[in-house]
Amino acid sequence: MDPKGLSSMRIEIIQTNEITSYVGVRANSYMTNLGAAVEAAFNELINRREEIKHITSHKVTYGITPPNYKGNSGLVDFYCCYEVDPIGNLPQGMIHIHLLPRTYSVTHYKGPSNKIVKAYDYTTKWLEENGYEYDDTSYYFERYDEKTIRGTDDESSEILIYCPVKRK
Repeated sequence: MDPKGLSSMRIEIIQTNEITSYVGVRANSYMTNLGAAVEAAFNELINRREEIKHITSHKVTYGITPPNYKGNSGLVDFYCCYEVDPIGNLPQGMIHIHLLPRTYSVTHYKGPSNKIVKAYDYTTKWLEENGYEYDDTSYYFERYDEKTIRGTDDESSEILIYCPVKRK
């Protein structure tokens, strides 16, 4: 890995073609405390997963953020979710989100979770250099699977970061 930790990142542009549905738990906090709020929300999601019907994969979870996330110094939302198909019941206190078909950049990030901001910085630079910009009208999301090591800063942890984009 290079000294800045960027050599293991790869970015591609994809177009989704279907509406996807998610059910999960909302974390709401200031950025300074968001890590603890997200950890608590993921723990609740995992502990209550049997209440959610039609989970597409119990091994894959998602962290979904609204478009007003970047640079927000107030309270922010972070949704800890499972993908479901079809959407069924909505357990008490949980949320549901539908993501419409759109164009995303997908950043393949490998490294410690406490340095994931480097992946977003790298993505921003890559988009600028390749004729794209963020399309802040839709949700951003991160995909976590069996390669993701949550709660540690393990160098081998892997996360896919999806950012809505459009051509400049």
